[in-house]
Amino acid sequence: MDKLNQMWKSIYYLVYTEGYSILSVDDDIEEVWLTHETKKIVKRFIIKTPTHQEVDFDFEKTTDHLDDLINEIGFSFEQFDIYYITDKEINLTEFNHTKRPKIRYYALSEFKDYEKVSSHIVTKYQIKKSKTSPVATYRNKLLNASFIDHFMLKFSPVTYALITINIIVWLSLVLVFKNLAQINLVEYGGLVHFNVVHGEWYRLVTHMFLHADFTHLIMNIFSLIIFGKLIEGALGSIKMFTIYMVSGLFAGIVSLSIDTVSISIGASGAIFGLIGAFIVYLFTRRDINKQFVLQTFIGIVILSLMTLFISNVNHFAHLGGFIGGAIMMYIFHSWMNKDKYRLYYILGFILISIIIIIIIYNRQQHHIYDELTKDAMNNGEFGKAEQMITKIKDKHFESDETYILSGLIVANDKSLDEAILEWERGLKVFPQSAPLNYQVALGYRAKNEYGKADKFIHKSLKYDSNNKSYKELQKEIKAFRS
Repeated sequence: MDKLNQMWKSIYYLVYTEGYSILSVDDDIEEVWLTHETKKIVKRFIIKTPTHQEVDFDFEKTTDHLDDLINEIGFSFEQFDIYYITDKEINLTEFNHTKRPKIRYYALSEFKDYEKVSSHIVTKYQIKKSKTSPVATYRNKLLNASFIDHFMLKFSPVTYALITINIIVWLSLVLVFKNLAQINLVEYGGLVHFNVVHGEWYRLVTHMFLHADFTHLIMNIFSLIIFGKLIEGALGSIKMFTIYMVSGLFAGIVSLSIDTVSISIGASGAIFGLIGAFIVYLFTRRDINKQFVLQTFIGIVILSLMTLFISNVNHFAHLGGFIGGAIMMYIFHSWMNKDKYRLYYILGFILISIIIIIIIYNRQQHHIYDELTKDAMNNGEFGKAEQMITKIKDKHFESDETYILSGLIVANDKSLDEAILEWERGLKVFPQSAPLNYQVALGYRAKNEYGKADKFIHKSLKYDSNNKSYKELQKEIKAFRS
């Protein structure tokens, strides 16, 4: 076993799987310090076979100069692990320090000993199973890679989990329904203004995991791989997931406040949130060349503008997601830097969201279910139209137009008499509906019952006196009665 190779292999996976940072490397690359500020852990790797006296001296030196060590590292750590890479089997447990910070010594002499460097299941697996590369390969990836390469190489469990969920949902819908017809996208979680204002707010989440077709899914997966890994590598899994979800939710409410007609689906709103977060991240880092930031920003803007020429793209959701992600990134940045206004930023974001939600409720509703019923009828699919009417009534989403459409379906399948009964049932719920009264008048006129027809057309004109169709029907009825 090559001790140097195995040490650098372990360091590589600690960095890219768990997010450790390299604090220092000695000139002979035989001593490496790693830190993890979130976990409050410091790790030190030394290629050396120490005597007990040397370990004892190292322990005394560490504990006597602990404050100096904390200042040098940059944060107060709670655990300090020292690994001696050696050919001899040595028991160093007598030097372990159980008080905070915990100080533990390990001797790594056999291949199996390297599992001690981490309790993380993925890190342990990679160290044990992965092929060992030359030291130069690990060093170049760790020490010479750009910050973007560094982020892209990191293990990104949340990014891969989100990708997996999107694929599973898409495959499930394809296997169950064979095709993703529009009606299914509404029924299984598509974002629709009408449903949300009727209480189905869960659609703000479910719509993020639905996709129209394979191309739509693949485009979003590729984008999520890039920007998901970048943000997860930069901020960690929890912050990345928070930005993703909040951006997707904000994209949804922005879309609903502007577009009350469309059915919105897809992860792109949340992904644009990651893009917005990445742009803010670049601008807030002092160690990044501003020209690079500007070039990156221009490139993303150009790519975003290209989507304007693609049909069926919800640009409002993209814009909302981008803004939401940018705001969330700035909030995280201000929080980590202890900005005195950070609470105001959060409250401001919440206030903006509340205002947008109020706008959503004040927009005129577009009855998507009636629209889908009409589409089915126009295509001659009266069975599908009848199923939609049943769903509308089960959800208690009936409108006056629902009863009009339901009566037309009944007229097609059964008889005009039963259709008129359906329309009159609707009038009990919507007595002041001009269109519904007009439809009943048409039904009675078709039966040559002009007295009843005149009664209902009179009501239609009472509620909508300027409608030309109503006036023409009234003239026609009067002509036949005279």
